Amino acid sequence: MRQLVRMIPVIVALAAAGLAHARDIDLVTLPPRDAVQLTIYNSEDLTLVKEVRSITFKRGVNRLQFSWAGTLIDPTSVYFRPLQHEDQIEVLDTTFPGDRPQVLFWNIESAFEGQVKVEVSYFTSGISWSADYVMITDAAETQSSFDGYVTVVNNSGEDYEGAQVRLVVGVVNLVEKIADLARRGIPVPEGKAKEVRHRALRGAMDEAEKPAKAPGEAGAKRPPKIVKEGLSEYFIFTVEGAQTVKNGWSQRMVSFRASEVPFEILYRYRAHQYGSRPVRFFILANDTEHKLGESPLPDGIIRVFRDNGRNGLNYFTAQKTKYIPIKEKIELNVGADDQIVYERLVLDVARSEFQYDHSPPRVVGWDETRSWQEEVRNYRAGPITIEIRHVLRGDVEFSAEAVEGLKLYDYRTPEYTMTIPSRKPTKWVTEGTFHLGKNQEQNRVRLIGN
Repeated sequence: MRQLVRMIPVIVALAAAGLAHARDIDLVTLPPRDAVQLTIYNSEDLTLVKEVRSITFKRGVNRLQFSWAGTLIDPTSVYFRPLQHEDQIEVLDTTFPGDRPQVLFWNIESAFEGQVKVEVSYFTSGISWSADYVMITDAAETQSSFDGYVTVVNNSGEDYEGAQVRLVVGVVNLVEKIADLARRGIPVPEGKAKEVRHRALRGAMDEAEKPAKAPGEAGAKRPPKIVKEGLSEYFIFTVEGAQTVKNGWSQRMVSFRASEVPFEILYRYRAHQYGSRPVRFFILANDTEHKLGESPLPDGIIRVFRDNGRNGLNYFTAQKTKYIPIKEKIELNVGADDQIVYERLVLDVARSEFQYDHSPPRVVGWDETRSWQEEVRNYRAGPITIEIRHVLRGDVEFSAEAVEGLKLYDYRTPEYTMTIPSRKPTKWVTEGTFHLGKNQEQNRVRLIGN
């Protein structure tokens, strides 16, 4: 009796194996990839993968299996299409077996017999990219190199060898996250699947899709070049050649290199923003004049150095930057400069234009006029340009002697720019009349004598 009990599980297992074997007759697992293309969006942790494979079809119904165990592929987005003999090959249905999670079957009817290139595409998450830039000025700080890099990080659970990598600058909004759909392990209803796919902009991507290049088509002896192309809502950076993007790895690639890039140096005094010391800015633009401007620059980090003339670098700053369109300015705050001193002293305070209230007797309105002496001492070898802003609150009349270009930055902020010669203190006087109490009529600054 015990022997019979022991044999029952064996018989059941053999029967199950027989059924599984019978079910898998004529089943073909997809062969290895011939080529693969990755189009990576960062804004929604979304990557469109297009794989090209060669499959030998027989006439009649062919049954294909596709699996994605251990990856973050969205099963609702998997799509099959023949690249050859399209009018002779038709997908009859797609099945997700309940007892085999992360597996699907295609029943494909073919009137053609022989080998055909097909494309399998899907969305996955876990692949991201980031941009960074390195600016190195010469020792005299007259020009610089400006190099861009992109780093691709793959945590999708899948290796992609010989991949064409495309990086998309833009914003995508999804109803559901691809990673959540992948972890769910079962397909969502067909209506929702279509919604997700449409939201993921498969149609928009078709506008920019190009056939994936086979590995080895581009030269491998030089660093890959990144080609840029514009779309209506996005900008695509295509990394030249075939890249190996392994799961759990990151890879840094050169986006562009620019040399002899001119830039301006501007000092800014804004006590309300930067404190009591002038701050130095390196200013350039994403345009042809500055040896840039071939494409927008993705958001990232710009690291700024100066060649110290002794085969070394002095570090200035690392500054995050947002997306920089073509012709947009790039302003880099490289910090305070000990060789530039700014001082502002109160010369005089006078009160006038009093208004009185006689019951009880008291002052209810008056004007207060303040005079300041401003001074900049430049200990550098050459002249500098400094932009000065003062925030003045209330009803104020403001004037500045010997200052050209005095203007209002906003309703309460006078702004002016001074050129300061080398090693020669430069002084000037500014004056503000504040209308206080009942003398105040508005809350703004008016410029006098300009």
